[in-house]
Amino acid sequence: MPASTAPRLLETEAGGAVAKARDLPVDDLLELIEKSGLRGRGGAGYPLVDKIRAVRRNADGGPIYLIANAYDADPGSPLSRTLLTRNAGNVLAGIAIAARAVGATEAYLYLHPEAVEARAAAEEAIDDELGVHVEIALGPGGFMGGEESALLAVLESRRAMARQRPPYPAEQGLRMRPTLIASAETLAWVPIIVAEQARASTKLVSVTGAVVRPGVYEITLGSQLGEILTEAGGATGKLKGLHVGGPTGGILAGSRTDTRFDFDDLRVAGTHMGSAQVRAIAAGTCIVNEAAALFAYLAKESCAICVPCRVGTKRVQAILESTYSGLGRDTDLAWLDELGTHMERFSLCGFGITAPSILRTTMREFADDYKIHIEEKRCPEGACKPIRSRRYETMVQP
Repeated sequence: MPASTAPRLLETEAGGAVAKARDLPVDDLLELIEKSGLRGRGGAGYPLVDKIRAVRRNADGGPIYLIANAYDADPGSPLSRTLLTRNAGNVLAGIAIAARAVGATEAYLYLHPEAVEARAAAEEAIDDELGVHVEIALGPGGFMGGEESALLAVLESRRAMARQRPPYPAEQGLRMRPTLIASAETLAWVPIIVAEQARASTKLVSVTGAVVRPGVYEITLGSQLGEILTEAGGATGKLKGLHVGGPTGGILAGSRTDTRFDFDDLRVAGTHMGSAQVRAIAAGTCIVNEAAALFAYLAKESCAICVPCRVGTKRVQAILESTYSGLGRDTDLAWLDELGTHMERFSLCGFGITAPSILRTTMREFADDYKIHIEEKRCPEGACKPIRSRRYETMVQP
């Protein structure tokens, strides 16, 4: 299959792909998708063809559903909104082709309630020729509204809360029926693959922070972080760190510009693809303070259904805030490591499982920031202002 480094998702309209897919036997269609190397663009990187085959294995003659997740949970990474605004036709075509592959006659395009322009573009792109009924559904707002199992709850008129897996949606999804859930970006690749037999070689990223031109860009998978910053005009000055993956992503040292933006390479580096946000953190930023702010956000956004996440995010927030308020202890790093391990092992969804990457990467790559705060009771950057005057004790610390 030909691989191209040219913009694909935002620029290519794969006209006629739906009709072409209808003429293909399903097995041939799945073979095309498999050869393209298409992995889920929602963050986990699970091969789309494996999801489709799992749904087909669980089909028993009853209803099958498809959900295109275009929610954009991370407010700093509006990838689906950008994609729908610029190329809604490909997203809808991808929904139609994937629906045929799994045998679904009903599909949902799941959007954030603030995605007004994206919704209008999608409504205009929906037509009878798709061969599947597509309903636009709006999530509740907030970060957890876009989590895979939480969005199922929303579509069933329940609160956006994660649920135990297995069973996975491919077996018991919407209304307990086999359901294919894929991101809008993943599905937008499908008509391009059908029309051109192309490889899924690019990825949308949101570049934010201390760069000249923040925004959404389409880059080649495997590009170095430094190349992505250059695409956005370069950094505005010296960098302290690179926050990759959105609110639950890890923070790498500013010198790690040679790290490749790829599912596996990011995992090795200690972070993950997540929402595909690359945030440049300027020199002079205290990383302990930065980590505390991230956990304060996560504690607020947690759906609170599982104890490891509900309690873990708040406890980590409290320890980090105490640390930069001059109340740090020698035992704090061990407690943070233990809390991170509990969240990774026992949280119900990726929100709590991946959040400790913030701790793992910052304690490894910015150890001096923690050490100076704990041992010398001062901020290494002179930037932190105490916000706690005491630590709230429990029977077992922290």
